[in-house]
Amino acid sequence: MEYRFSLTPRLIALAIFSGVALLVLLFALGYEVGKSMAERPAIVDRKSQQVMGKISNDAAAAAAPVTERVKAVQKAAQ
Repeated sequence: MEYRFSLTPRLIALAIFSGVALLVLLFALGYEVGKSMAERPAIVDRKSQQVMGKISNDAAAAAAPVTERVKAVQKAAQ
């Protein structure tokens, strides 16, 4: 049994429509992922980092003035 595959105009139109729909959906997915990533807080407070053991007490003390200024700016922006 032999199947003859022919590219009809209808099949080509369907392929083009499917490709465009795929690109639109991928763009929408990327947009939503980017939007959700932007909503996450960028700075984790130093107390939680100390609890998790990621930074030492000295490093947290050195970073305190910087993180306080960043939080103040973020608060003012809201």
